[in-house]
Amino acid sequence: MRSKFGNISRTVPCMAVKNIVPTLVLVIGIIWGFGEAAAQNSSPKSILIENGLVSGEPFESESFPVDQAVELSVFTLSGNVEIFENPDIDHIQIDLYVDRGFSLWSGGANLDNYRIIFQRTRERIIASVEPRRSESRVWKGDNITFSYIVQTPVDISSRIRNTKGDIYARNLKGNHLIQATVGNLYLEDLEGEINAYSASGNITAQRMRGEVNAKTTNGNIIISDSDGEIRLRTVTGSVEAVNSRGTFIAATTTGDITALMTSVGQGSYIETVTGSVNLTLPDELNYSIQASGSTVDLSDLLSRREFEGRVQQRVANVVIGSGNIPVQISSVSGNVIIKTGSN
Repeated sequence: MRSKFGNISRTVPCMAVKNIVPTLVLVIGIIWGFGEAAAQNSSPKSILIENGLVSGEPFESESFPVDQAVELSVFTLSGNVEIFENPDIDHIQIDLYVDRGFSLWSGGANLDNYRIIFQRTRERIIASVEPRRSESRVWKGDNITFSYIVQTPVDISSRIRNTKGDIYARNLKGNHLIQATVGNLYLEDLEGEINAYSASGNITAQRMRGEVNAKTTNGNIIISDSDGEIRLRTVTGSVEAVNSRGTFIAATTTGDITALMTSVGQGSYIETVTGSVNLTLPDELNYSIQASGSTVDLSDLLSRREFEGRVQQRVANVVIGSGNIPVQISSVSGNVIIKTGSN
């Protein structure tokens, strides 16, 4: 009995080793697989694809080498445009998706009515969709859309425009003109000189760095966690800035302006006609405040700091400390409130 048990005890380690080896191989394979999946998941994903705004295979795709600095120009009549940085590729990739939709006009969904251009010159890449005849009513009468997804591995300057549709831009450095006639703009992690315009649509931006100029005629502007010189303008919409750092300039005709400044650069300049203004400033800095409105309320700020000047119901001229940071606010028929970040 003792010898049998002894033989068994001597064979167990060998059996364990034989079982452990394939198990280790399996575990290593699983770990490697998870690592590969994580690496794949870390790659940038297209918002248009993820949200089902485009589907199927691209109608046309073009790749352009990045052997030198170029300017990218993208234009579409009707459809969404997305542009983002993808460090996992070594070229500029442009994919065009076409949705023929439903046509009211005979032959309206015929692509022969449109000119699709992919072109590379020495310093410029062009991707555009245009009607073959300027007087054509075709594209206005059907629901055909041309949407672009653009990926770039490097910093690039761009000019992105569409007539009807939204534009998404993120993780880019450079100078960018982003313009929609009828559509919303979604901007994220842009650095450089950014000019964003929409005739009829909202502008939403976050984590912007540099010089930002955003303007819409009939829409709201929301910007958050941004640094630099920020200029915002809307006619019939409202303006909201959260956790902004730097110089802040905003104007609207009929909307309200709300801004929370965590630091102030060269000052704040705010103007509205019928809207109200609610501005929150860091309380440790020195301001020269000129404010006017239907009512002006600086009670929170002035209760915490010594000041010189006077405050009336509709007008305030106040200097706090050295007064080296100008704050100018004007509203014709709206209320003006200036307070500190501690409230």
